[in-house]
Amino acid sequence: MTTKLFAFLVSTDEAFIAQHKEHLEHEFDLNVCRSAAECSAGLALRRPDLVLLDMGLPAGEGFALHRQLRDDFDTSDLYQLALCDAGDVARDGFEADDQLIKPVTEEVFRHKLAQVRKFFEHGTAAREQMAYAQNVAFTSMSAMGELGVVMQFLSKSFTCGNIQAVTALAVDSLRQYELEGAVYIIWEGDGLTRTTGDSELSAGHRNLIEHHRSQGRLFEIDRNLVVNFDHVSLLVTNLPEDDAARLGRIRDNIATLAEGIESRIQGLLLEHDNLLKQQGIRYAAWEIRDSVKNLDARQLADLTATRELTSLVIDEFEEAFLHMGIQSEIENQLIGELVDLRRKIAEIVSRPGEVHEKLQTVVVALEAMAGKAGDPA
Repeated sequence: MTTKLFAFLVSTDEAFIAQHKEHLEHEFDLNVCRSAAECSAGLALRRPDLVLLDMGLPAGEGFALHRQLRDDFDTSDLYQLALCDAGDVARDGFEADDQLIKPVTEEVFRHKLAQVRKFFEHGTAAREQMAYAQNVAFTSMSAMGELGVVMQFLSKSFTCGNIQAVTALAVDSLRQYELEGAVYIIWEGDGLTRTTGDSELSAGHRNLIEHHRSQGRLFEIDRNLVVNFDHVSLLVTNLPEDDAARLGRIRDNIATLAEGIESRIQGLLLEHDNLLKQQGIRYAAWEIRDSVKNLDARQLADLTATRELTSLVIDEFEEAFLHMGIQSEIENQLIGELVDLRRKIAEIVSRPGEVHEKLQTVVVALEAMAGKAGDPA
């Protein structure tokens, strides 16, 4: 052990004191008390680790002191090594932690003290292990609690429908860490800044952010920390430098928080981009649908007019052939070609609306991509 145990020796046996004092002083930080009153006075000044109590103090003071120490809440847990006889051990109310039956030989006395030292060493080791375990548990709980702030942000951020809401939620997370600073967001030529104090970002802190945005993911100077992502810079201005363990956790959690902010900002920008594309598709579908409205009827009317005009031209040709006096073989050939032309035109006129049908198919496909098309905003 690095320090000696502090022990009281309470006895009026000068021979015993003289015989064992040198060894006791070598092993312990020793205070010799020659009466119960002297022991009580010493206890008021400094609490010992153990009391070596001679139960043979005059006028029954030994047993009375033994009970006084046991019955007092402040001293009830003091380790008592009693110097006693067999009658004391059997006495009602005797509650010493250990005892030495007098007369005590030097060898037995030294062996008992060695056992007492081992007892305290084991106890100290157990307390140190318990303290270490408590410290680890406390650190783990602190870390989990701090990580919980990040987890809470990630959970709530999905309900944020715009960048302003995400920024406000991120600032609230900084406040939960009892940190001061700002969240700086930029996107597509626009930007947004919000501080934990709901005040304007100072020129110095703005310069700090803008100067270090291009100098790496994480930058730390004095008590300032800047964590950078493509659309996010997160500034902390009061890092807990007096607590190295918490400082390390803060760095990790703030970096994770900044990454979560970046992820949600990217998601919102992508959603916005998709919305614009969807609106464009809806507008195209509306325009096409409006353009093809009544197209089928217009196309049928045009084809009917074409058929009537063609029939009129063919009839005029046939009549002209009768008065031209051409050979019958050539006349029959020309009439046959006119009949074939009439048939081909009739086939075309009988298949109206093909373009209209194809355009309608395109409209349906566009509506499926963009949702139900309505009039463009």
